Amino acid sequence: MLKKRIIPKLLLKFKKKNDTYVPILVNSFNYTHYKIIGDPISQAKIYEAQLADELILINIESLPIDENKFILDLIKQFSFNIFMPLTVGGGVHSLNCFKQLLSFGADKVLINSSAILNPKFITDAAKNFGSQCVVVSIDFKIDKNHGAKVFYKNGKKATNLNVLDWSKKVEDLGAGEIVLSDINKDGCNSGLNIELANLISNALKIPIIISGGCGLAKHFIDCFKQTKVQGIAAGNFFSNKDQNIFETRAQIMNSNIPLRK
Repeated sequence: MLKKRIIPKLLLKFKKKNDTYVPILVNSFNYTHYKIIGDPISQAKIYEAQLADELILINIESLPIDENKFILDLIKQFSFNIFMPLTVGGGVHSLNCFKQLLSFGADKVLINSSAILNPKFITDAAKNFGSQCVVVSIDFKIDKNHGAKVFYKNGKKATNLNVLDWSKKVEDLGAGEIVLSDINKDGCNSGLNIELANLISNALKIPIIISGGCGLAKHFIDCFKQTKVQGIAAGNFFSNKDQNIFETRAQIMNSNIPLRK
């Protein structure tokens, strides 16, 4: 059995200060409201000390990577200070963005809107950098007919894509991993969308990571036990002072779920 992963998700905004941009770590709620948490590298060091398996870092303002060198400088700082796998997304629209992020320290690159607008981009990236580097983020909402529909542009624009169909296509196009994020559950602490996680993880061969709704260690345990997801990503859950990755890991492992490290 493949060992499971616990993955803190760091969401970044940028504030201009004098002639530079300062990264600000935020929590999100339904992709519409944000709360400032603090410095991303300091928080990442805490996660590393608490034995997180890897990190997902997302530039949620989608500032183009190749037009904003301060983002690449931040990734370089991460690679110098944080010694665990790093997936970076937001503002990735070209193969050059992939090349730059990987050369500045990212291990994998996360794409969302660019994959929807140009599905061939997934294949081109996989051919140039390897499928293991290509992670596709799929943001979704459950509609009134209980169907799961794909959204993009940080959850602001709807598509007619069904999550299962799009997930299968993403796999066929060459992606090495998928991150599913439930917009309605984001920041709500009500539990993960286990039903959809089970559906997608059983239908695909590539690793699936689910995100959105973690409020208790039990939510991780239930999802790992009831689905084939390979990882669970969380932002708000781990940034709260009373939540500790080390303690969460212990509870998960006590439930006989194998974790990395």
